[in-house]
Amino acid sequence: MKEQKNNHSAGFKKAIAVVLMGAICMTAAVSVGSLTKNVTVTDGNEKVSIDTINPDTDAILSKTGVELGENDKLVRTDDGKNGVNISIIRAFDVESSDGSTAVVDESSVADSLLSAGMTLSENDSFSLAQAIESIGAETEVKLARFQITVDVRGEKVTKYVPAGTVKSALEFLGVELNDNDIVSVDINTNVKEGLEVEIKNVEVKTVTKTETIDYETIYKDSDDLYVGTTETETYGVEGERTIVTEEKYVNGVLESSEEISSEVTKEPVDAVILNGTKEQETASSSISYDYTYPGDGHLTNMSGIYYGPSGLETYYNLPMEGVVGVMRNLGYDEVNYPYWVRDDGCKMLGNYIMVAADYSIRPRGTIVPTSLGAGIVCDTGGFIYNNPLQLDIATAW
Repeated sequence: MKEQKNNHSAGFKKAIAVVLMGAICMTAAVSVGSLTKNVTVTDGNEKVSIDTINPDTDAILSKTGVELGENDKLVRTDDGKNGVNISIIRAFDVESSDGSTAVVDESSVADSLLSAGMTLSENDSFSLAQAIESIGAETEVKLARFQITVDVRGEKVTKYVPAGTVKSALEFLGVELNDNDIVSVDINTNVKEGLEVEIKNVEVKTVTKTETIDYETIYKDSDDLYVGTTETETYGVEGERTIVTEEKYVNGVLESSEEISSEVTKEPVDAVILNGTKEQETASSSISYDYTYPGDGHLTNMSGIYYGPSGLETYYNLPMEGVVGVMRNLGYDEVNYPYWVRDDGCKMLGNYIMVAADYSIRPRGTIVPTSLGAGIVCDTGGFIYNNPLQLDIATAW
């Protein structure tokens, strides 16, 4: 390779003499001079300048006698006027300490070695400036290596990397940076022994969600309803609130959440319940209502239905604790109106058989005749929709 470089030097000197003579002759023609380009060719430590009217790169190299090898590089820059600079970057073969070889050039020793897949030992300690010890067929290249620790989105590794920038070290380790990644150090700074680099994937999301708003329940007194009864005047409707939050995820894990806005998008509707305040007339315990049905029979568990003095009669057997409790609230106290079961199975409130009826016709506390004796309205049922005059007598049958 030294002989090749010496030949290049000789070629340059010869080319310089020829080109200078040609340049002197061309200066005599003014019209030609206006098209002349001043070209500077730099080849390693050698530099030559020529004037030419043919700006073609191959023509310039031919005039200067410069020849490019298979892996040599050429960089040309034009100043936009009449100046042209051409730099030649020579390639050469190198061999690492493990015996592998690669073709490199002065401008990219490290990159060329890495792209060639050369294995570098941990004992390599020279800087890049000292990488090329000699130029020859058996040049030995040593590359500085540093041990660094890289935390890649929560996964930590400690490895040796070549000297160079943090960016090149990450590329060497096969770490690709995403748009949402944040690196703890400037990727353009040089690596050093013991350097710690943390890469976090930070993503910010805007999340919109809705929450329900409970309605309130308002109670109002109504003298249109009897005491102990209630009625829904207005049904409650839940409202809605729209909340927008900004959520920050680090390496896929939610780190923080900040509320940006909160707006009621649907107003709740309050429920209105009417409480009855109207007093019902109650029968006095001192009044006995004796009734004997003039008919030949009465309601029994065998017949199931009977047409008594007030109309169709049926019977039912259900727990009466709730019904008795309502009657107690209406003033039918336990002393004067005890709950008991008569010998024939009729359920009694004081001296009266407990019956169910249509409240709109016979409100609670109404005394009605039945085939089994005097009854008191304490309950109601779905049967009223088919026959509002029907009585359903409470029994233990």
